Amino acid sequence: MNNDWRVHNRVRTILFTGKGGVGKTTLAAATALRCASLGRRTLVISTDIAHSLADALDMPLGNEPRQVGVTALHAAELDTGEELERYWGDVKRRIAAVLRDEGVEATAAGELAILPGLDEVLALVRIKRYYDEGNYDALIIDSAPTGAAMRLLAAPDLNRWYTRHLLGLSQGLARLILPSIKAMVKMPVGEDAIQERIKKLFDQVESLRGILTDSAQTSVRLVLNPEHMSVRETQRAYTYMNLFGLAVDALFINRILPDEVQDPFFACWKEDQAQHRRDVLELFAPLPVFEVPLMRREIVGLAALEDLASQLYGERDPTPALSTEQPLRFYMEGKRYMLALRVTGVGGGAVELEKQGDELQIRLGRFRRTLALPQYLIGLQPSWAQVEGNYLKIGFEES
Repeated sequence: MNNDWRVHNRVRTILFTGKGGVGKTTLAAATALRCASLGRRTLVISTDIAHSLADALDMPLGNEPRQVGVTALHAAELDTGEELERYWGDVKRRIAAVLRDEGVEATAAGELAILPGLDEVLALVRIKRYYDEGNYDALIIDSAPTGAAMRLLAAPDLNRWYTRHLLGLSQGLARLILPSIKAMVKMPVGEDAIQERIKKLFDQVESLRGILTDSAQTSVRLVLNPEHMSVRETQRAYTYMNLFGLAVDALFINRILPDEVQDPFFACWKEDQAQHRRDVLELFAPLPVFEVPLMRREIVGLAALEDLASQLYGERDPTPALSTEQPLRFYMEGKRYMLALRVTGVGGGAVELEKQGDELQIRLGRFRRTLALPQYLIGLQPSWAQVEGNYLKIGFEES
């Protein structure tokens, strides 16, 4: 077995994400099974609150990994509630007690005692545990639907935010926990314990960020259906993946109507799907795109997942990165925000830019593209653009 991809015993991580219901769990499970069949000690873990990994594998799963059949594969469905209690239970009860003393209804106090984004942070901390233990060669993550996944993957940045706003700032903590209550909420004497818990938690998350943003260790694979809304959602997901420094190495277009479906009822569906497939190839080139046909029946159980893995990868090993090219990237140049977009084969000429809300329309000769912009660029205006090599570079400034 070739282990060149595993440098210095680092775990190889593949994260599947996409709009809810596109079939990412099935593809994650099939990929994990293929990795395990190649001799990799593999863990597939679901961080999606709407778990379906157990259904795909056709076996019960819990918060701790369990072996799948007689393979080198283990699987788990993360219980966010259990993780929340483990890492935050005592702090949550202390904060909730203070809020109840201030007149907040008990149920609301319990919810407000959980800091925004904490469940996503705890999912990251749990994943970090598997790195530290070193029991696996490959970690396959079936993530929450795209919107929630964005918060999860951005969570490491919360370290500095929480540290700046919470540590040593009792009144600030009260306002952040309960913005709708104007009265000052005094923290109990044990505030030091809360501060220490926050710091310890985010120290772990910050170390994991280095792993997630290392393209040699971690790849993101986006799953979509050949539908308008799914393609647009995937564009936005890809934008934010780049923004947070995560490397997307492939896309999977799932549930394509196969050629043998000749019923006239599906003619328009097939025509629309063909156009969306062409759009994906153009929008995300040169990233590899795997096209997955709609199967005759639901993919459930190891035998069906093995068949799917064979169709997907053939003899290919899905463990290493499937691509190292990125058609879109964001960066700073001095004080100017920059966007670089791959435009291979496009000659020079005038660039036309039009910004509408969170979208940027770009025209360069016959090249046409609409990009979803991250939130921090929405308030800025594209000030200039030029082609350098295979990339169109666009600068953003305050208007």
